[in-house]
Amino acid sequence: MMKKILKTLIKILKWIGIIILGLIIVLLLVRCVGKLYYNRTPEGGINETMYVDINGTKQWISIYGHDKGNPVLLYLHGGPCSPTVALDWSIFRKLSADYTIVEWDQRGCGHNYPDYKETEPITAEIMISDGKEMTDYLCDYLQKEKITLYGHSWGSLLAANLALDYPDQYDALIVSSLVVDEEISRQYFREYLLEQSADDPEIHAAAEKFDPEKGLRSQEDTFLKLAYSKYMYIDNIFNDSDVNMYAALFFNPYCTLTEEYRLLMGTNVYDRYLDEVLLDGDIYGDGICSQIPISQRTEYEMPFYLIEGSKDHGVSNMVELAADYFETVNAPDKEITYVDGGHGSPMLRCDQLAAFVHQIAEKRNSQ
Repeated sequence: MMKKILKTLIKILKWIGIIILGLIIVLLLVRCVGKLYYNRTPEGGINETMYVDINGTKQWISIYGHDKGNPVLLYLHGGPCSPTVALDWSIFRKLSADYTIVEWDQRGCGHNYPDYKETEPITAEIMISDGKEMTDYLCDYLQKEKITLYGHSWGSLLAANLALDYPDQYDALIVSSLVVDEEISRQYFREYLLEQSADDPEIHAAAEKFDPEKGLRSQEDTFLKLAYSKYMYIDNIFNDSDVNMYAALFFNPYCTLTEEYRLLMGTNVYDRYLDEVLLDGDIYGDGICSQIPISQRTEYEMPFYLIEGSKDHGVSNMVELAADYFETVNAPDKEITYVDGGHGSPMLRCDQLAAFVHQIAEKRNSQ
């Protein structure tokens, strides 16, 4: 009797294994077909990926657009060292009718890791130099005199500095979730939480204790209590996005499953590179971002466009500070728009982003 039961169990497990294996094969085939579909080159357009030699390193880019004659938009991701190509390729497809989109995994991270990871200290000066050299390469390769910059979070600060330092190379600057000045932002952060927690003794006490002039690692417990309090809005990338992020992951034409895992889990950068090299021992940003504030640099020679999440209250990127900075900006044209959500919302609300960028393209075309 026992042998008969064991034989039955083995038979059932065998069929379960066959079914699971069959489902895996089907899913892989579906993924393969989807990747091929999304990796098509539009007629008259461009769809390329490559490693570019930039300042002695290999740095990965993708180039996608519907019309080679369109202006070029270079996207500078956040972080530092937080490339988002695992998900945002589908977001930028919405902009690709107006612009040829270039996504760039910055020095040492993303597709550049681990083969081209960094082992030496990185400064803001090095990153700006990389941006300048990448701009030169794209202008030459795509035969453009100027390009448009779009930077998100840390990328907004990098983009702003590039535009300010090399105005002759950029026809417009678009920034979202703008980082203006680390020290000033921390003051706004503290004031916001003091106001919000007026009837919350525990959080209010932590906000009073928080010192904007001190590094975040030196007051880590206090900072984390504030950063994860109920007064801080955190976007859900899978629920808050206008595009299906699960499908974006599954059908990504630019990443293998291993690369996607590394990108999502941070294992492509979270070693000595991030903790000691890039941020000089402070994973909360007392390093590279504080080297190039723009609070006192407000004269732009190209149009300046800002898109902000209405609930973006990060320690480095207070929406109120970005709005105040916008008022001081002097540019040939400037515009600010808000989307509902937090730090990631300007990307996640990509229908609004695409509409905003389309308006910018129309202004450019009418000149």
